Amino acid sequence: MKAIGLVFLYDRNEGSPQDVSANFITHFSNVTENLIFAGLMELSELKEIMDVKRIYWGGIKQNFLEILQEEEIIGKLAWKLFSDNTGIAPHEEVKSLIYEKENSPWGFTIMVCVLYQ
Repeated sequence: MKAIGLVFLYDRNEGSPQDVSANFITHFSNVTENLIFAGLMELSELKEIMDVKRIYWGGIKQNFLEILQEEEIIGKLAWKLFSDNTGIAPHEEVKSLIYEKENSPWGFTIMVCVLYQ
């Protein structure tokens, strides 16, 4: 499968997607490097995703802690956000890395989801 997009999901109480993504930008390269090392995507795929600007942020307004425990729901949310923004229906399999607040230098929990073709 080819990676075609990234979706970052977070607790909406942290702020708007624009504010959160702007504050996170200095950590973006470390996180995407981890996606590549984990085998979730290739460097060439990341470059293409960045070139076509298929990176989206979604703030979860309710039940964030419950959703954090449900991989299937995480995937469905990422799939819907990507599809709604691009008009592309990606493959149903979505892979993600979860960064817990306690272990992240940016200070909040995020779910980084990779969408495939």
